[in-house]
Amino acid sequence: MKNSKIADSTVAIEEYVPDLSEKYQTRFTALVEKLESTLPHNRNYLLEEELKRIGIESISECADIDLLKYMASISLLKDLSLQGWQFRAESGKLYLFMNEDNLDDKAHIRYRLSAERNAQFKTESVKRFIIRMETQRLFKGEQVSIKNLIGNKDVLIQNIRKGSKVCDPYIQLVTQDKDEFTGIELSDIWRYFRYTWAIPYKTMPGRNLFYLVRDRAQKYHPIMGIFALGNSVLNLSVRDEDIGWTVEAIKKNMQQKVDVSFCEQEVAGTDGGKIKAKIVKTLETDEEYAIRIQNYSNKIMPLLIQNIDTAIGDIYTRDLGYHRKTKYPKAEYIEELINQAIELEALSINNKNNEKNPNWIEETQKPLFKKKRATELAKLLKAKKTFVEVPYEDNTKKLQFLLSKDEGRQAITTALIANRKCKIGSNMMDIIVCGSIPPYNELLGGKLVSILACSPTVIRDYTHRYAQQVSEIASRMKGQRVVRDSRLVYLGTTSLYAIGSSQYNRIKVPLQNGSKLEYKKMGITEGFGTVYFSNETSSMFSRILEIIDGGKKINHVFGEGTSPRFRMISRGLKAIGIRADAFLKHYSPRIVYSINLASNTNEFLLGIDQDVEYGFDIEDNQDVQAHTQYLIDYWYNRWLEMRLASFFWNCSESRSKPMYSRAFSFPSSFSFAKGSFGLNPMNSL
Repeated sequence: MKNSKIADSTVAIEEYVPDLSEKYQTRFTALVEKLESTLPHNRNYLLEEELKRIGIESISECADIDLLKYMASISLLKDLSLQGWQFRAESGKLYLFMNEDNLDDKAHIRYRLSAERNAQFKTESVKRFIIRMETQRLFKGEQVSIKNLIGNKDVLIQNIRKGSKVCDPYIQLVTQDKDEFTGIELSDIWRYFRYTWAIPYKTMPGRNLFYLVRDRAQKYHPIMGIFALGNSVLNLSVRDEDIGWTVEAIKKNMQQKVDVSFCEQEVAGTDGGKIKAKIVKTLETDEEYAIRIQNYSNKIMPLLIQNIDTAIGDIYTRDLGYHRKTKYPKAEYIEELINQAIELEALSINNKNNEKNPNWIEETQKPLFKKKRATELAKLLKAKKTFVEVPYEDNTKKLQFLLSKDEGRQAITTALIANRKCKIGSNMMDIIVCGSIPPYNELLGGKLVSILACSPTVIRDYTHRYAQQVSEIASRMKGQRVVRDSRLVYLGTTSLYAIGSSQYNRIKVPLQNGSKLEYKKMGITEGFGTVYFSNETSSMFSRILEIIDGGKKINHVFGEGTSPRFRMISRGLKAIGIRADAFLKHYSPRIVYSINLASNTNEFLLGIDQDVEYGFDIEDNQDVQAHTQYLIDYWYNRWLEMRLASFFWNCSESRSKPMYSRAFSFPSSFSFAKGSFGLNPMNSL
């Protein structure tokens, strides 16, 4: 680019060159020339006007792929502008650049999220829902609405002044039942408060649990906060390495333990010159090291082989020509499976699952799952072939040999993934929403909600709800009904901001069994995602791909693959000639947190332990309730009382203002209907 100052002050620069037909390329070039002469704050308006001029009534019925590509290119530009990408047009060329300034700034990130979030409030169905929730209705002789479930700040202040118990929290699982105090459906209550979050509200497929945190100390038991659990992310390197699900984790365990430190040393003959010297100190003797890795290898090697055999046993193979007693898989057969999967790929169009009383044999023989079975079996047999060909009997030598070869490391990865797939889908969940609602956010309610998301009550609810849950994908792969273990042992989540999350910081709760509940920082995500892309752009991409493929390859059905929205937008970007990795990276990396719910979480997830050590009896409701109440009491004593004590101390230092008007800056109003968002957007996940 001509302007070097831009290049020096940015984290990314991309030339925006969509692949358009001659007709629309001419129109795009004219648009770029207009952008060049338009003030930056007017450019979004210019893009919107262009979309209106070429707009069509129904994207789903449009068959003009050239028009759709042009519309998608303009809609994408609008999304990228709202994300924080800036434009520079030069000589008919358009460049997009991302400034490094404010990438970690909370206000800037919230602004980047606001476009799609605010767009949902323009949707008629959402408008009607909010108005309905805020409209008073008669219930048990009283006029009530959702506003009755917003905590009364005056009551809180009064309780503080009197020295009374400020609040009395409890958690409530969201079901199809109605709230006993207002008659509003619990799911509607959760949904209403979810709309106050910074990230746009979207429904999540798969396993979900939704909760309200309520205050029984006030009339109507107002909402203190909400949280939700959803399916865990399939691939997350920092998490997987910590659990032991990566080759790198195994290599680390096979190395001798050392302590590395650095010091400065003077260099002779340099008149006081110093260098930084590395000091490596072994933490175990050679004998201790040999014994440890032998014990480790004797555990891991059999587990890896067992993972492969179990995974093969979970695949329907009658129509794939595989005999389960085959000890030495042949390379020719593996290649045949791969070719078969390629041929079936073309038939995997407009996929549908029979979700009502499915015949598992019929489901597994559909092109989608036959392709999936052939692909998976080929990977597993290739790994098994590698394992059986290792020229050693000793497990330590086997593992060291495998780690030294590319094909050996790939075989280990395949075995680890085979186990990980089972555990992620049944024993792990992510906290996808978590935060407090005003006025309780002023009382560190966010920490309370974060702690309760990991409570014994949640573990019990999840285990019982999914104890008989049929695994849709596993059943279609095996050709028969499969029910996975449903004991919840691990939760993961991410901060909304790269600089961290105050509601997760310093949460280390000592538990009664001697362990602790802790939000551990695992690392930083790479910052890829689709939350910033509008529904309009997504719809255009979906229609373009449908025309190109001759049908829908991404139908949001079981077995097509993880993250359908991510895959669809990634393919859509490529279809219009835009490099996907350039704009799927949103430059808002987040901190990854993990929470172990059992004292032997990692051992259980690896398959070393078969039993889970929670420290309470999951089948004893009184025990579950007592341990949950312990967490609430710990929050009250550790955080709430200390917060109040600090307020009193600060206020005693200065009498210039009334104590409570200064100590608590509660919002005075909350109304969606009037368009004034009295509830500030919370941290959401």
